[in-house]
Amino acid sequence: MFDVTAIGNPVYDIIITPYVKTDGRVLSGCSTNAALTVGKLGGRAALIGKIGNDFIEDFISVAKNYGVTPYPLISRETGGFYLRYIDDRMNDRELRVLGIADKIDFSEVPKEALDSKSIVIGPILKEISLRFVKSLVEENDDSLIIVDPQGLIREIINGKVTRVPNKETYEVIKLTHITKPNEHEAEVLFPGMDMPRIARKIFRLNNFAGIVTVADKGSFIAFNKGIYHVPAYRTVERDPTGCGDVYAGAFAYYYIKHQDLLESAIFASAAASFMVESTGPNFSINLKNVMERFESLQEHVKKVSLS
Repeated sequence: MFDVTAIGNPVYDIIITPYVKTDGRVLSGCSTNAALTVGKLGGRAALIGKIGNDFIEDFISVAKNYGVTPYPLISRETGGFYLRYIDDRMNDRELRVLGIADKIDFSEVPKEALDSKSIVIGPILKEISLRFVKSLVEENDDSLIIVDPQGLIREIINGKVTRVPNKETYEVIKLTHITKPNEHEAEVLFPGMDMPRIARKIFRLNNFAGIVTVADKGSFIAFNKGIYHVPAYRTVERDPTGCGDVYAGAFAYYYIKHQDLLESAIFASAAASFMVESTGPNFSINLKNVMERFESLQEHVKKVSLS
């Protein structure tokens, strides 16, 4: 049995920040970074996604190098973005499409990969449907299911990626245990609300937990014990790409071991701080160092009161 199975297409991106530029296309993607995090922390991770023949060997090699079991599904082309951060604070980014991998049908997913304590659904660009999620929930009613909705609300307009809400995403929130948008995705899904209230709204929809990540301001988590703000660990920021993905993988890894939602959010925040220090799949992270930052963050967690 796996600890975490991450589902969603890998991407090979060109990434440009004020501090770093990749040398060509590098492996990334929500599901990919989540699975790599679990593998690097010492957990058993599986990774499912569609990829073209041009990058499949590299994908398999990187996954196995970090202890992740890959289940590549062949696509007509490999997905990817030209990704450029808009300002020096790196709070948001411009995405242009380099390639679009095929959609994933639930019937294509190997049964052995779904034998997992938790599942992270991390689509990049509409490759996972509401029908897929319904089938997954029916098949895996004992697994914790976490959703990163970034790829559920993306649309391509004139070659650029933009965020557009849709009814299916709200249904996915209701069907699964935890949904974790970042602040920009949260604003699109729930316009006019602040981040703590959005976390609470998600919790009220799924009756388990809602999380909103807010970059260098940390994250908010809402569950049956209230709403809490978890700070980000202060470090040198070079590239925030994939930090939310690492957060999701680390959260799942910790929760299945300790069954504590707030501590899982603190652990996830600590883990995400390592991703911001580097670029690409070779980010350095291990359990000992994450726990050191976890302990540093614990004393700064605050309960949020809403009027």
